[in-house]
Amino acid sequence: MMSTRQSALTVHAVHLDVKVASRWEAVAHLGAELERTGAAHTGYADSLVARERRFSTYLGHGIAVPHALHTHDYLATGEGIVFARFATPIPWDDEEVSIAVAVAAPASAQVEILCRLTATFLNPGHLDTLATSADPTAIARILQHT
Repeated sequence: MMSTRQSALTVHAVHLDVKVASRWEAVAHLGAELERTGAAHTGYADSLVARERRFSTYLGHGIAVPHALHTHDYLATGEGIVFARFATPIPWDDEEVSIAVAVAAPASAQVEILCRLTATFLNPGHLDTLATSADPTAIARILQHT
């Protein structure tokens, strides 16, 4: 049974027009930002890469949600995310990704956060703002209330 928790999600960073050439550069960038902002301890970025190598975090519609392996959840300092919108879509499996949201959270919270993010991506108004807004505050506001 899923919790009905209503707490705001901490958005540690919103990066627009990120210039990366590959999924691996994107995951490394996001992991480094989770560590730099204090959302996760050193080593969390490596866990994002390890998770991505096992199973793609591509959701569809140009969106990926990298998150760490459950065995490394102790490296998360709480529950938070980093948002990146890429200057140009990047190859991700056989698709292209324009938006990635990296999650730092204990294993017990990851599924709920992923479900909440997915629901946000299904809202056309929110998705339009995430895909086009030049205002990091507007993007963070949407994600915080996911």
